[in-house]
Amino acid sequence: MSYLQAVGAELKKSWWSAVVVIVFTIGRLFFGWDFFKAGFEKATSEHWFTDGKFNAGGLISKMVSNVQHSHGSDPLHLNGLLVWFANHLFIPMGHLTDILVIVFEMAIGILTFFGFGILWTMLASLFLNLQFATAGSANNFGYLVTDIVWFKWPSYAGLIGIDGYIRYRRGQNLLGPAGPSTRKFSDHGDAGTPVNTRRGTGATM
Repeated sequence: MSYLQAVGAELKKSWWSAVVVIVFTIGRLFFGWDFFKAGFEKATSEHWFTDGKFNAGGLISKMVSNVQHSHGSDPLHLNGLLVWFANHLFIPMGHLTDILVIVFEMAIGILTFFGFGILWTMLASLFLNLQFATAGSANNFGYLVTDIVWFKWPSYAGLIGIDGYIRYRRGQNLLGPAGPSTRKFSDHGDAGTPVNTRRGTGATM
């Protein structure tokens, strides 16, 4: 069974899973393109690489100010963590911070678009979007929700992508937890059907 056949068999198991995968995949393409475009524009039309300014400085300073004046619940101490990163890493590094923003935005965009490393990509995206949102960028709240949802269900977002293909090649479940590498795809079975790999028997588990 080929990768595309395995994906098709997986989607046929549940119409709900099929809808979620299709919606997530379309959303992933837009998400990835928007992130890549944001980084590309900073590097080209906005000249973050060459203007000699600390372009992210204003946003970071505003983020620190907003966080320090926030009195809402923060059980995970994320506000303090963001302020520490800003004061000890981002602001002192100046121009390097601008470069890192561009590189991370473009890398997140490319990886998300092709569905590779969704779990870690969403973690990085969550970190960036959290800072943008705290700096007052209202349009990043939608990205934050997307980050959290895909961080929770990365296999659905990456099924039709490199992550899904890697799972297929490893003989793992295409959706849900990856499972042990002993899970294989038979030529005639459904995608993700576990096959007993012990010697001397061909019975299914």
